[in-house]
Amino acid sequence: MPVERLIFARNFCQARKAAKLSQRGIRDRTGFAQGWISAVETGKSAPNLDSMAVLAECVGVPLWKLLVP
Repeated sequence: MPVERLIFARNFCQARKAAKLSQRGIRDRTGFAQGWISAVETGKSAPNLDSMAVLAECVGVPLWKLLVP
């Protein structure tokens, strides 16, 4: 699996927790399935650029910051 996917997964999970949001909270704000959000956070799913942008906006972090190791 690409290292970039794991970097995004780790950073998004940390940003979600810092924003005090649960996966259900992300689901409610975005409409994405909770199972898919979990898969993104574990690196099992590869979100497209548009989905990554939505997730980043939801946690209040610029997308580029979620891609930096």
